[in-house]
Amino acid sequence: MKNKITIIIVFILLIITIIYSSIFIKKVYISKIKPVNKKILVYKKLQNQLNNSKEKLQKEINISKSIQKNNKENQKKKDELEKKLKDYQIKYNSKVIYLTFDDGPSKNTKDILETLDKYNVKATFFVTCSDYLEELSKEIVKKGHTIALHTCTHKYSYIYSSIDNYFNDLNNISNLVEKYVGIKSKYVRFPGGSSNTISKNYSNGIISKLSSNLKEKGYKYFDWNIDSNDAGGASKEKEYLNVIESLKSNDRDINIVLMHDTKDSTKEVLESIIKDALNLGYSFSNINEYTKEIHHNINN
Repeated sequence: MKNKITIIIVFILLIITIIYSSIFIKKVYISKIKPVNKKILVYKKLQNQLNNSKEKLQKEINISKSIQKNNKENQKKKDELEKKLKDYQIKYNSKVIYLTFDDGPSKNTKDILETLDKYNVKATFFVTCSDYLEELSKEIVKKGHTIALHTCTHKYSYIYSSIDNYFNDLNNISNLVEKYVGIKSKYVRFPGGSSNTISKNYSNGIISKLSSNLKEKGYKYFDWNIDSNDAGGASKEKEYLNVIESLKSNDRDINIVLMHDTKDSTKEVLESIIKDALNLGYSFSNINEYTKEIHHNINN
């Protein structure tokens, strides 16, 4: 009996101990362990955020490096292009002759092209709606020359009577050139040049308006600073002197020569002009995007 009571007492004490231990452990968990676990969770969350931030930062660093690399490459390309542009400007704008032929193509144009080929000279043809346009515009472009626009009809009374008439006429030749050779030419020459006063007979101030409108439409117009005077009836001997003496007496970098491939005299004297100009140290080029525009003083 005594042993049973002892066992019961021990059991009760054990239960009491367990209960108190549980209560103590719970208190310890609530007061100590649970907050620590919360802090651990917060830490893990912060660690994940930090890792994500590091990944984002690394991506941004990589993007920044890529941009810097691209900027360096772009700057290098820019420097190379600027150097090329400078080289082109030196090449095309230093003691250069631009032979320009107006009013054609004509029966003389093939012979003129052959002479140019012989000396590997490139030139510029300001064309009209002539009967030879379809055939010879293709030949002009094929041989590496510049095809430019001189209006379709070349009729002063029509093209200079209104802005609409001028651009209708210009568009006609532009569309034909594009149809035949696939080029939308943006180089223009006024019949009579921008300094002509004949246009006053048909519309006061029209050249001033047209020169501004051409620029707005993306065209460049070119006059000349050497006139062979073939249109004025000069003989081939006089044409030669007009061009060569002007080259000798002036120290211009840009020399745009006015000629007409409709004139027999021009066809006949062209080779002599090219040979002697080369001997004088000049080079030849066709009008291109790097060519400086030569403009006369507008008188209307």
